[in-house]
Amino acid sequence: MIQNNYTKREFLKLLGTGSLGIFFMSFYSFDDFFEEDLILLTKKDKNYDNFRKSFNKRIDKYPQYIALCKTEKGVQKAIALATEKKLKIAIRSGGHSFEGFSNIDNGLLIHLGLMNKISWQKDNSIILQPACLLQDIYANILPRKRVIPAGSCGTVGIGGLALGGGYGFFSRKYGLTCDNLLRVKMIDYNGNIIDSTTDSDLLWACKGGGNGNFGVIIEMHFKTYQAPPTFSGYRLKFSNLTKEKFIQLIKLWFKSTENLPREAFSAFVLNGKFLTILFTNYQLNQDKFENYFSELIPLANDYKPMKERNLAAALKNYYGVKEPIYFKNASAGLYKNIKDIENGLEDIFNQVTSTKGIIYQINTLGGKINDIKSTDTAYPHRDINYLSELQAYWDLPSQEAKFVQTFETIQTTIRKLGNIKQYRNYPDINFPDANKSYFMDNLTRLQQLKKKYDPNNIFDYPQVIK
Repeated sequence: MIQNNYTKREFLKLLGTGSLGIFFMSFYSFDDFFEEDLILLTKKDKNYDNFRKSFNKRIDKYPQYIALCKTEKGVQKAIALATEKKLKIAIRSGGHSFEGFSNIDNGLLIHLGLMNKISWQKDNSIILQPACLLQDIYANILPRKRVIPAGSCGTVGIGGLALGGGYGFFSRKYGLTCDNLLRVKMIDYNGNIIDSTTDSDLLWACKGGGNGNFGVIIEMHFKTYQAPPTFSGYRLKFSNLTKEKFIQLIKLWFKSTENLPREAFSAFVLNGKFLTILFTNYQLNQDKFENYFSELIPLANDYKPMKERNLAAALKNYYGVKEPIYFKNASAGLYKNIKDIENGLEDIFNQVTSTKGIIYQINTLGGKINDIKSTDTAYPHRDINYLSELQAYWDLPSQEAKFVQTFETIQTTIRKLGNIKQYRNYPDINFPDANKSYFMDNLTRLQQLKKKYDPNNIFDYPQVIK
């Protein structure tokens, strides 16, 4: 577990790392942080607001208490307090929940930001506490020439990422982040520590269905893999798109990604009338890779191959922004192929380009993800090859209503095409029958496990498994 005997220098270094620095804008006195196991904040505390805020500035929730936990005992004490006060609990590891599910109004927020220890095992597996950030995980494992198939946003916490699925550049080769979970430990509503080595249901549930639903995950064991020596990227840019050009390009992109090698990944990113297509690949031999998208290259306004780069340096390009921003992001359907959206391409283009700041993106899945049976893990979408996401970004609170309205118009268009499967880590508060969309036929078993692990529904948020 996390140590309680940091030196002052070590602790201040910790606070300056990654997204934790966002929340520590004004500090307690140094000694206050060394109370045993946890710090309890109330609405009257001068630092309450700093820990309350999320990465999404659109989300504004006010818990009655914030329990900043340092140890498993701290988590147990926090749960006991919630039980005594008859409060619902939300759980935060990194604070990136798109719809603010990692916070709660008038309940108790278990803030795991200080539980971020990384430990290696002799077999090259790795033990991570839930608030380990991806940028810190990569900084630790890449020098050892190891990787896990996780995402690319540097300030995301591993807890929320893995428990809802988790995908990235290495997932087509090695599976989702959750597919590489070997063991988890969780503290339940009674304060009991449950270990998946003696409860296989827990591991199954945490492989794609565990975001704050059942208890507080305090420890996650992952399989790691030999890191590739280099990482190559290929970026194509297209500007001043017409509706016809967009339809031509998206059809060519789907064609070019049908048979990509498992070491490859691609993203199709429509931002207004500007399109970026990214291909990545970490195969040792890149000589013939461009053949997969050779029809797209002459149509691009700009083409930039970035071959055989240092892996650590290349990944940092995709870490994203670190400061909180106003946004709404969500899954926009999971597709087998272009047929799932083909009849709506014209409407999608017109609606996305109607509002500056709206982005429609499609990412490649498939490969190893498809090899696993839909019932083997809580993550059910094993027949899916593409994950789409809708994004909206703005600068002022007054702009929110316009963006959210356009956002929902596009979502409705996509749903009317028959796309009801959604990715749990990209939730939308407006999804009809949301948990069915996230978990499909696995929802019944997850509901049974909710009764097993949290019969009183203490761990609660909108779209929680009931």
